[in-house]
Amino acid sequence: MQQLISDSIIMIAFNFNIIFPSEPLLRDDVYNPALETIVIEQIDENTQPAAFPERSGWMDMSARKGRYFAQSKFALATGAGSQWALEIAQVLTLYWSIGSHTLHYQPEAQFTPERLRFWVCHTLLPLKFALEKRYEMLHVGAVEVAGRPIFFSAESFGGKSTLTDYFIQQGHALYSDDSLAIFQQHDTFYTVASYPFHRPYREPEVLGYPVENVARQSKPIYAGYVLEAVAADAVVSITTLEGIEKFKAFHFSGFIDLGFFKAHHFQLRAELAKAIPVYKVTIPWQIERLGEVYAKIVAHN
Repeated sequence: MQQLISDSIIMIAFNFNIIFPSEPLLRDDVYNPALETIVIEQIDENTQPAAFPERSGWMDMSARKGRYFAQSKFALATGAGSQWALEIAQVLTLYWSIGSHTLHYQPEAQFTPERLRFWVCHTLLPLKFALEKRYEMLHVGAVEVAGRPIFFSAESFGGKSTLTDYFIQQGHALYSDDSLAIFQQHDTFYTVASYPFHRPYREPEVLGYPVENVARQSKPIYAGYVLEAVAADAVVSITTLEGIEKFKAFHFSGFIDLGFFKAHHFQLRAELAKAIPVYKVTIPWQIERLGEVYAKIVAHN
């Protein structure tokens, strides 16, 4: 393991050491021996994957086409299989087994190490943890305010990444760029920090800039904020959501669009709506007013 560490890119993501071997060292002080370790390895003649006769249709994924592979129609329909693969057209195919701490990839013509890290952190690990029922995944930005995790939810290009970036720049610890891992204990949902990168402008296949101030402690989610874009000269306001409107607030938070997750996600949103206060924040569509939005949310907490 020590040789593997010394020759590898390492990051802590989703409360695991994630090791990408045979690449220049990213940092030499990241590895945490108290955490479990997941290793990403290229397929060779000794690690050929099993056959995958069943596959989904092509789906849009971060400016690429992607599809999933499973060993049976039942697995593909229910998520019950133990062997999976994810193909990203022209870039790579990723292979993994449920519960395994070694993941394999087969590079294609447009493969780069940067794209490997993006697809592993942004898509593969959230999917793996969801299938293993280790974590639930929310498609939200999340930071810490006054020692408590809060999250931002919005439609695509609704401003959550820009707002998350603003909080980071003001010194708040990052929990999630856009894939927040959570787990439930009794009636309380706890956060798990995702990968230590942020991309405020959502460039495809880019993890973004490295963030030093990343939350490492799992804490109960304190509140959620749904962002609503309004006119540039409108008032910044925060209102409490209740009932069906509160449930709808989690509509944008689904992360993995596979059919067998839909019923579970419906139940999850109902439980989240019962457990977590949710508020609507009006966001004047003018970047110069982002400081007002920030101040309003901080004061509200």
